[in-house]
Amino acid sequence: MESIKASLPDVIQQRIEDLVNAQTTDEEMAAHIKELGCRIAALEALAPGEKGEEAGQLGEAVHRLCERIRRDYVAIAYRQGLVDGMRMDKLAAEE
Repeated sequence: MESIKASLPDVIQQRIEDLVNAQTTDEEMAAHIKELGCRIAALEALAPGEKGEEAGQLGEAVHRLCERIRRDYVAIAYRQGLVDGMRMDKLAAEE
């Protein structure tokens, strides 16, 4: 039990620091997605005719890539939570 008490503050502090130092919040993410949409529209406007369609498709591909990156970050955070939980279980089992 003592090792849990000794380790728990460090684990909690690390997760708090992760949350505090996160680069984007939900509100910032929404603003970035809106800005991305505006930039895609501007990209389409710069390219006339058929090139505009290609530019729009490229912009949409960039948008999909951003969504995949966001989902990957969420998955990383989830896995880190699982690792932390397993560490806590291991510490609890040792006691």
